[in-house]
This record gives sequence, C-alpha cells and structure tokens, in this order.
Amino acid sequence: MVHLAREEDLPHLLRVLDQPYFHEYGLNPEKAFRLLKRALSEGELFLTGNPPQALAWFYPQGGFGQGYLRLLAVAERAQGQGLGTLLVQHLLERGLRFTLVERENVQAVTFYRRFGFQEAGLLPGFVRPDKTEVILWRL
Repeated sequence: MVHLAREEDLPHLLRVLDQPYFHEYGLNPEKAFRLLKRALSEGELFLTGNPPQALAWFYPQGGFGQGYLRLLAVAERAQGQGLGTLLVQHLLERGLRFTLVERENVQAVTFYRRFGFQEAGLLPGFVRPDKTEVILWRL
C-alpha cells in the first residue's frame, strides 16, 4: 500500500535517505530532515513499506503544469522488492509525466523506461556542476 507521509514518519524516511548515493549530493541528516519537511509542506510525499522503506516526493502541478517526480528513494536493504515500482505506478495514476535522473545512473534510467518514459533532453550542471540530468518524459 502507498500512503501519504505524515510528520511521525520522518524518522523512517530519514533512514531511507541515509545511503551513499544521497551522501554524494551532500544530503547529511540535517539537510535530509529539512528536505523532508519541505516535501511534507510543498508537495505530496508518499511512502510504502512497513516500516516505511521507500518514498516519493511528487508535485501534481510541477514544471510545465504536469506531474513531476522530484525524488524517489528506496532503502538499500529494500531495493529489488518492487517498492519503487509500487510508488511509480501510484503516481502514474495521479498524473506523473516527468522526472529528472542523473545520466550516469543507468539503473534509474532503465527503471523509468520500463514505465514508458523517454529522454526529452539533458540538463548539464542542473543539480551538480559535474553531473548531467536526463529529462524523462512520459506521453
């Protein structure tokens, strides 16, 4: 089941974000807490797993007035169990149309392509000066 996150879910969600991939982006516990608080107030923050093992930060009216997935994260120990798929399927029903993925993250690009996402462009240096983001769009 997919649920909207609540304030009391934050400790579990902080553990989901505590992984090397996010550390590379400078996401320490303090920044992760601020990010999740912002997600609770600005967008729709969904979770799945018991206790929560995956999260998705979604903007129903993101850029271009379309559903935008800002962040998808699955705890390292829970990867490969279908939790990311469950979240994306839920968001597709809510109007998910695009997301950004680091070009070098081939696993993530492949994951989204399974749902019909296609590359719509590149954003060099958008998130980090040394990385290029791929705009993935679903018709």
